[in-house]
Amino acid sequence: MIDLDDVAVIKEIDKEDMLGTLERFPEQCEEAVEIALKLSLASLSKNPDSIVILGMGGSGICGDIIETVVGDELDIPIFVNKEYDIPSFASKKTLFLAISYSGNTEETLSAFEQAVSLGALVVSVTSGGELAKRARSNHLPVILIPGGLQPRAALGYLLLPVFVILEKLGLIESKMDEIKAVIDALKRIREELSPGNPADENRAKQLAERLVGKIPVIYGSRSVTGVAALRWKCQFNENSKIPAFYNNFPELNHNETVGWELLKDVTERFFLILFKDEYDHPQVKKRIDVTKSLIQEHFDSVFEVWTKGESKLERVISIIYLGDYVSTYLAVIEGIDPSPVERINVLKKELAKE
Repeated sequence: MIDLDDVAVIKEIDKEDMLGTLERFPEQCEEAVEIALKLSLASLSKNPDSIVILGMGGSGICGDIIETVVGDELDIPIFVNKEYDIPSFASKKTLFLAISYSGNTEETLSAFEQAVSLGALVVSVTSGGELAKRARSNHLPVILIPGGLQPRAALGYLLLPVFVILEKLGLIESKMDEIKAVIDALKRIREELSPGNPADENRAKQLAERLVGKIPVIYGSRSVTGVAALRWKCQFNENSKIPAFYNNFPELNHNETVGWELLKDVTERFFLILFKDEYDHPQVKKRIDVTKSLIQEHFDSVFEVWTKGESKLERVISIIYLGDYVSTYLAVIEGIDPSPVERINVLKKELAKE
């Protein structure tokens, strides 16, 4: 097994420097806010009756985070659209936020065109591609962010401008203080999780080592940590190249809890990761503990992760940051470069054929 404290070996495996990108994530967040603040939306309508966020994969999860963080404070409904077609309730009074790192995501482009045909306001966040081209040709605002990264590694660039957009349109209160607190927290977390910090002091390395040969199952709560559970699942898929699964309390107690009764010879290779949040509903907290007692014997191990921070945004982003490191270290342990996603590239090529 690869020694995660051997920085030279890590660099040989991590050829596209995913760990370096993770170390620069706090600065990416700072730059993202600076870029977004330069966009003027003063002349645009500030009275939409709904918000639809368009995006897929590493771009689309930004919509899930936005919904989690500000859904309760918005006076209008918000919907995350991960389809080719926009929802039937959408109208010219809907605010569309199109998020695509490459600018060439075909589902997002399809939905973008439909939103434009409605005469709706569409604000885009992208590094370029067709999305930037089409936004400009339709005289629609676009936030251009730096390219050259894997979409999943550009979370700060893709996510934080959306908070700025919503604030500029008068739909939410300013999140600048919260974002600053998030960036400060990320810098502290980086000191613990970075490659230069040895495994005996680095919880990301420790968890990655425990996950070797295991299948992660991540449970969060619908109110806060569910989106982080989804992110961890996706990062295990893309970075670590392994299957992973997630679900949310309280819904999973109405079905999946029963699914761990049989096939113990199979489930003993599963590794359960439970997210806990101080602000979870009291009954959700109870559900997590009771569920753990009911099913833990069917897993190889059970590992609990608590959120940290005052705001929803800080609690979500900080736990996501941990998962990004864990999944990257797990890839390195297996001698796998975490960055390439060859099967996704092949799929896109096949879909593009006439």
